[in-house]
Amino acid sequence: MSVKISVITICYNAADVIRTTIESVLAQDYDDYEYIIQDGNSSDETPDIVNEYSPKFAEKGIRLVYVREPDGGIYDAMNRAMASAEGRYINYMNAGDCFYSAGVLAHIAKTADDSDGASPVIIYGDCAVYEYGRFYLFAKSLENIYESMPFSHQSVFASSEFLRAHPFNCSYRYSADYDFLLTAKDLDVKFADSGTVVCITTADGTSSINYHDTLMESAEILKAHGRYAHSDAELKKTEKVLSLKQFVLDHFPVAVRKWIRGVQIKKRGQSFEAAVPPWFII
Repeated sequence: MSVKISVITICYNAADVIRTTIESVLAQDYDDYEYIIQDGNSSDETPDIVNEYSPKFAEKGIRLVYVREPDGGIYDAMNRAMASAEGRYINYMNAGDCFYSAGVLAHIAKTADDSDGASPVIIYGDCAVYEYGRFYLFAKSLENIYESMPFSHQSVFASSEFLRAHPFNCSYRYSADYDFLLTAKDLDVKFADSGTVVCITTADGTSSINYHDTLMESAEILKAHGRYAHSDAELKKTEKVLSLKQFVLDHFPVAVRKWIRGVQIKKRGQSFEAAVPPWFII
C-alpha cells in the first residue's frame, strides 16, 4: 500500500534560499507525496519563485499548496500548515534546508511499510550539517532524548494523526519540536530509524543562535515532562559553558571557529563525506 507523505516548508522572505529546498522536493523519485509551502506573508520575491515552480509540480502530478498569511511564529506556522496536509506522514523541511538525495521519500515510505506490527508514529534519519565548508552528521541518539534533541526535526516524518492530536506548543520559542518528540516518547509510541541520510541543513555560525535561552527553554520542557534530572549547580555549569560558546561564536574570527569545530567533529566521530546533490550549492 502506498504511503502518502506531506512535505511542508515554512518560510518568510526566503527568496535567497528557497530554491534549494524546492528543487530537492521536486527531484524526489517517489510519486505519492504533496508539497505545502506555508509563507508568513513574504514581501520579497518568494511568491514569484513559488509560482515559477508551480507548473513543474503540476507536470509531475504532485499537489502543490501555497498558503501566504501572517502567523505567530514558526511553530504557529507549522501548526497552520497541518490544515492543508493530506499525507499519512508529515515532514517539515524549512526554507534553506533540503533533502539529501532524490530517493529519500521512497526510502521513508518503505520504512513505514516494512515495519513489523503497528506502523511507526515517528520515522527519523540522519542529518548532514554543512558548516564552515565541511559536512558532519548531527549527533543522532534516541537513547539520549531526555538529555537533548535526539535528531534534527528536518529528518523526522511524523504521523499526521499524531501531530494533529499533539500540535506544537507555541508558548515555546526555540524548542517546541523537542517538546513534541518528548510527548511522543512519553506516550511510548513507535519510533523507527530509517537508516538513511534524510536532509542537509546549514549551520550559519552566526550570533542568531541563542544558546542560553535555548538551554533554559529545554530545561523548562524537560521539567514539564517530569524528566529534568540535573541539579541547579549542574545547570549553572552548563550555562557557563554555553556562555563561553556564545562568546566564541559572536567574537572569534571565522578561521578560529572553523578550527574549533573541526576538532569537535573529529572527537565526536561526526565526520561525514557527503555526496553533494545538485540542488545544494556550496
